[in-house]
Amino acid sequence: MDPPRERLLQLLKQEGNTQCADCFEPNPLWASVNWGVFICTQCAGVHRSLGVEHSFVLSCTLDEWKREQVDNMALMGNASVNERLEYCVPKIIEVPYRSDTDRDTRATYIRAKYVDNMFCASPGGQRRSPERIARKKATGGNGSNRLSNSQVAMVEFIGIVDVTLVECRQLVVKDLVSSDPYCVMTLGMQTRKSTVKYSNLNPVYNERFSFSWDGIGALVIDLFDKDDLSKDDDMGTLTVDLTPLLMGEGVELKQWYPILNRKHPDKNQGEIFLHITYIPIKNS
Repeated sequence: MDPPRERLLQLLKQEGNTQCADCFEPNPLWASVNWGVFICTQCAGVHRSLGVEHSFVLSCTLDEWKREQVDNMALMGNASVNERLEYCVPKIIEVPYRSDTDRDTRATYIRAKYVDNMFCASPGGQRRSPERIARKKATGGNGSNRLSNSQVAMVEFIGIVDVTLVECRQLVVKDLVSSDPYCVMTLGMQTRKSTVKYSNLNPVYNERFSFSWDGIGALVIDLFDKDDLSKDDDMGTLTVDLTPLLMGEGVELKQWYPILNRKHPDKNQGEIFLHITYIPIKNS
């Protein structure tokens, strides 16, 4: 056995690596090399569908491994990566658990985790580990073998709010002549983060984010200037009242909103254009 593969198989025996990083299926035999995690066959299929730019998948037993690839797996590992990528997973999110998880649930979670980075730590965010539980088998005759998302969500939430972050204009300068802005959106315990637009005071995003909504909470958006050498700079904040969405079917919010200075709310620090729609959860 060549040294890289021998070392790789030893890493599979380490605590945290003995089960899939995404669904906790025992004895994973695949890996996402760039993320440094070991995954099961079903999750490996989803990772492959993301494209190699997001997840480069190899078999631990069938593919050839380079020494530097194994070095990265040793540096990262399931426990370390999940500590970062699953820092705050909202309670309403259905988390994959072993082989019984359907493909759609598995794909939705993995994309949110690795592509959208939806569960990473955010400024002021509180830690919430994912709840990985076996889905109960139905005893009735409807053929269902798991609890539906609507059954879980209806306990606290009345619908889904879709927020399209369209663009910003006239943002403040935080670097020498420009800024590298990104947005952090928070609704209740749910947090979403946009991409960073480098050296741009009038960035165009056209990025869409979804939140479960209880019909009460407001959407808070914080803007930051990305800084690789120090703490990201504050670029302002705004709060959007979502209750007008309940005024009738088809109501949407589509407008420019002022970005306010956190310490001096009467000071404008640019504008942000949002398109917000609401989809109610209907009782079946």
